[in-house]
Amino acid sequence: MKKKSLLYASFGALIFLFSCQKDISGPASQEVMNTPLPGQTVYCRIESIWENPNQFDQRFILILYDQYENPTAITTPLPGTGHPYRVFKYDSWHRLRELIGDYGNGHFEFWHFYGFDLSGRIGVDTVYTFGQLLDKPVGYIEKRISNIEYDSQNRIVKVSNTNNFGASWVDTYAYDGTGNLVGGTYDHRINLSRTNDIWMFLGRDYSLNNRFNADAYNTNGYPTLINLSGAFDTWLPGEVDLTHSQISYGCRPSYY
Repeated sequence: MKKKSLLYASFGALIFLFSCQKDISGPASQEVMNTPLPGQTVYCRIESIWENPNQFDQRFILILYDQYENPTAITTPLPGTGHPYRVFKYDSWHRLRELIGDYGNGHFEFWHFYGFDLSGRIGVDTVYTFGQLLDKPVGYIEKRISNIEYDSQNRIVKVSNTNNFGASWVDTYAYDGTGNLVGGTYDHRINLSRTNDIWMFLGRDYSLNNRFNADAYNTNGYPTLINLSGAFDTWLPGEVDLTHSQISYGCRPSYY
């Protein structure tokens, strides 16, 4: 999902993002941690989200990453319908190839397989839902194939879907002059999904700003404390409820 360029400096070669493509060159020993979004002096990644802090339905979520800053897992205290343990798998070019919603009991909620277009972006998303987790999906309820189209800024603007029940439909996404998805009220801070291109892809949201006003932001402009009144906002999509939440980040200088 990221395109790599070699930059010889004290930190060796550095991977950087362009679109949803990774172009690997040079020996692996030269690779160090990458910065998913170039142009920022500080790189922050989401490391945990605490839903409904100190309430009976609170849930603490951890996000794990590999050395290339690709997410490898999103934990959940008690895997169940709507809240599976998410597992990310990559190919040798560090491109996202599979995403599994694992219940931990030999069954899955969803299992995505990704294919790429001629520009190296994810162009096809084949997903199976509610099946048995073996070497391949077994006993699933639905199989859906989604063909994905992008605009000149590498934002998803159209997804054409078909499933094994014979249904077909199209989802479209449009952006306004401020760089946000049409149809929302936004703050003027950095969208938390912009900490990683995979979050933007999964949420089908490349907006520059957040679709809410947070109570607090960190020094780098990302929301850390959210308490929305009469509102509902989710992330990834529908997996994490941000209505009342605390978000923690790990931040470091961006190396170029």
